[in-house]
Amino acid sequence: MSIYGAMFSGVSGLAAQSQALGMISDNISNVNTVGYKGTKAQFQTLVTEAASRSTYSPGGVRSTPFQMIDRQGLLQGSSSPTDVALVGNGFFVVNDAANPGVGNNYMYTRAGHFTTDSNGNLTQNGYFLQGWRLDNQGNLPPNTNLLQSLETVNVSNLTGTARPTSNIQWALNLPANDVTGTTHDTSVQLYDKQGTTQVMNMTWAKTGANTWSLLGSLAGGGNYASDDTGAATFATSTTNYFPTATLSDTSNFGLTSATGNISGLVGPFTVNAPGGAPPNSTTITVNIGATAFTATVPTVAGNDLTNTDSLTFTDGAGGSFTLDLNGASTYDLDVAGDRTTLATNLGAAFTTVNFQNNATNGVPLATVTFNADGTLGGIVPTAPYATVDTNNHLNFLVDYDNDPLTNSTQDRQQVTLDLGTPGMPDGVTQFAGEYAAKVNAQDGLTYGSFTGISINEDGIVTALFDNGEQRDIFKLPVATFRNPNGLAAQNGNAYQTTTYSGDPVLLEANTAGAGKVSPSSLESSTVDLAEEFTNMIITQRAYSASAKVITTADDMLSELLQIRR
Repeated sequence: MSIYGAMFSGVSGLAAQSQALGMISDNISNVNTVGYKGTKAQFQTLVTEAASRSTYSPGGVRSTPFQMIDRQGLLQGSSSPTDVALVGNGFFVVNDAANPGVGNNYMYTRAGHFTTDSNGNLTQNGYFLQGWRLDNQGNLPPNTNLLQSLETVNVSNLTGTARPTSNIQWALNLPANDVTGTTHDTSVQLYDKQGTTQVMNMTWAKTGANTWSLLGSLAGGGNYASDDTGAATFATSTTNYFPTATLSDTSNFGLTSATGNISGLVGPFTVNAPGGAPPNSTTITVNIGATAFTATVPTVAGNDLTNTDSLTFTDGAGGSFTLDLNGASTYDLDVAGDRTTLATNLGAAFTTVNFQNNATNGVPLATVTFNADGTLGGIVPTAPYATVDTNNHLNFLVDYDNDPLTNSTQDRQQVTLDLGTPGMPDGVTQFAGEYAAKVNAQDGLTYGSFTGISINEDGIVTALFDNGEQRDIFKLPVATFRNPNGLAAQNGNAYQTTTYSGDPVLLEANTAGAGKVSPSSLESSTVDLAEEFTNMIITQRAYSASAKVITTADDMLSELLQIRR
């Protein structure tokens, strides 16, 4: 009967409008929720059977929620460096666990209000922000298309580092009217590998027309090192010694050669006599610096030495070495220096050790010439202390610890000095006027402590240190979907994948259709209060109308029941 159908249709209208009011209520409640996407009611007809010309069977209506997840919200500025928003397609990736594993869920959000928890993790609403960890060169990990390549963005345990000075840019004018012999001094602040401040003094001395000599010295007494190397070469295994062998006899003697003025060399040197001591007397000559010592060691015939003797030699500086005859087939020779202790178990540890033994403080680094127009002409480096590279930069080595022994694997440091472009009025010039010097830039840094992070438009998370150092540590991916409106909403303003949304595609920000990251900003809710209040009025009227249909149907049924009285 159509009256009953009308009544049930009105009931369905009440239910549909009730759901619509609930959606409106949620929208209004979340008008200030960051990244919230408004929900709208979509109404659909219910048909019980096909209508004909003579009959009609009412079916009613139903409403289904439709959340417009792909709708862009307005951006609002934020003072927090960990607040981020997305402009365009995509979502931030989060997880409900700090260390994702089996059973933990990856979720997706547009709400970028992240804060740092007590463990240094970036979180929002209980979800942990995921990112790609960058290596020291800023490279991404392999398999970035997989969720397993992500890890929780953590900013704890970030320690600062010092950076030695490697490059210096100089702006300087040498007076063109200076006479030969005039000098000008300039001090440059550098940093060594520990971040300690060092001072390099540079003296410009005019040696002729348009020609200057550049002299360098280190205020702390350090040295300029050259690559003119001495070498101590050791056999990888101890070899046999015969009376006819000499120090340079590499086939018979464990110490194959020792060249260069080596400071502070400590043995022991081991000399083996196979099958017992060699006959007669053996002469061993040891050179220390420019002084040679010769020892004649008496030997006892036979296969075994039963006597023990020792000879000790002392040079003028107080260094000494001792030759022990211990009654066996091995003689130990120890050489001790004054300054540097270099202990090496000869014959087993390594084959060759190289030394830079020409380290000197206060050396001429280069001769610099100027063109007639005052611009830089050319740079002639002073060998062996400096070189000039293909960019016309002056390169030299410094050794801050005031030790003339400058092992190439230890503390010496290369510095590149940019004096400007030949033929151009930049860097070092020679014009009329006063002497003026300024260091434009140097790339060394003292030790720095971690102060915070920043996030740029590419989603790169950068650690900041109080010495000015910046280190890229993570990159935030942007997850895109074929149908983002098919995602399922979860608590905490996050979404989960469904069969309707498809699987996520992880992309770098602002590439391949992915949105870009907006630093220090948040995406506002997409709710429009004016629209919601309008919809509320319409929903209320529709609900009242559906209720009126029910009361009208009830009145009609009452009239029907009163036909028979």
